[in-house]
Amino acid sequence: MKKYLLLIFVLLLTVSVFGAGKQEAAKKVSLNVIVRNYTLDVDSPYKTAKATLEKRHPNVTVNIEGLGYDDSRKKTLITVGANQQLDVVQLDYIWVGEYAEGKILKKLTSRVKGDKALYNDIIPQFIDSSSWNGDIYGLWVYTDVRIIGWVKKYLSAAGLDPNKPPATYQELAQNAAKAQNPPDVSGYFFPLISGESTAERWYSLLISGGGEILSKDFKKAEFNSEAGVKALQFYVDAVNKYKIVPKVAFESEEIDPLMWNQKLVYGFDVNPWPDAKKAGWSIDKYNATYGLAVPPKMKGGKVATTSGGYCLGIPRTTVDENLAWEYIKIATSPDNEIDFLVAQSRLATRKSLSKYEDRLKKSNPEYTTRIKALNYTHFPPWNPKYVKILEPIYSAIQKATLLKASPKEALDEAAQAVNKILAQ
Repeated sequence: MKKYLLLIFVLLLTVSVFGAGKQEAAKKVSLNVIVRNYTLDVDSPYKTAKATLEKRHPNVTVNIEGLGYDDSRKKTLITVGANQQLDVVQLDYIWVGEYAEGKILKKLTSRVKGDKALYNDIIPQFIDSSSWNGDIYGLWVYTDVRIIGWVKKYLSAAGLDPNKPPATYQELAQNAAKAQNPPDVSGYFFPLISGESTAERWYSLLISGGGEILSKDFKKAEFNSEAGVKALQFYVDAVNKYKIVPKVAFESEEIDPLMWNQKLVYGFDVNPWPDAKKAGWSIDKYNATYGLAVPPKMKGGKVATTSGGYCLGIPRTTVDENLAWEYIKIATSPDNEIDFLVAQSRLATRKSLSKYEDRLKKSNPEYTTRIKALNYTHFPPWNPKYVKILEPIYSAIQKATLLKASPKEALDEAAQAVNKILAQ
């Protein structure tokens, strides 16, 4: 009898120790998350998602690291390449193809399509632009869209209608030349730096004129078409004929400080509202100072603009895919990210955010214009080699605007370089 009781005691002790061991191990579960640094300026969406997940799972800790654009990409590639733990990553959607081909991310197709409410809530274009070869690799967090803006008083002083947006880029250039007062106030701004923004902002003119960046299968350059030549000729004229673009365009892509300090007449891809809000401006004062509109079109062309933005993906080195997916779903849910969208003046990619439309309009005088612009938006190609083909494109733009080659010569040379990269 004593032996029997002793055996029961040992078994109970074993179960107790084993259970305690399981609980202790559970306490050590953690998720490592990399996001853009500025997204952590407010609690929504990542800190609030962390709090929600940790409340649901007391044994889980979410470690969030905020990094700059290039550093976030670099650390993701290095960490996953070294097979080190990384559970959730924020990525520019243009990296989707690269990350998919490089097996950096796990496929989310079955998870997204298996959740009918989620799948039907995502605006279709944001399913396509987070997919590669038929598989979904991320959930969009937020997007943006390019618009133009102007300082009304400069147009008024030049005898122009301050409330009338230019219908064409040619009209914009003429108005800008008439209203500017260099070097204090330049007529127009688009970036001409050695970087992605130079190419991406130029695409709107290319597409407006009927052109395309790459072929539909992403295998051949098409930007050196007649539409591309005309689009680049406008850049050449803006810099050299109308002389409306300041030299700083070759040094920085930062337009908002220039627009906020009213150093420009017109600007492409402006967003001065955050500065105005910090300064305590009312929306009425903002609307009396600035004009906003969808971008104009190339003469004889169509209205076109471009969008960018970020997705959340799950790297293949996650320690718990289910927890990582749960975190992503929380972070991208409309109720969780609305405060971020308001604070950062970003746009949602979910249909259900429409229930917050009144709040978004009241908090952001640019909201209505940007929503309208989404009807005309296009996405740069998320080809795996897109990062590599950017240099020939922005170099061609720089070369032509500096009069080192004609637009046709510069674009043909770039197309040859791009085709070689795509063929590798």
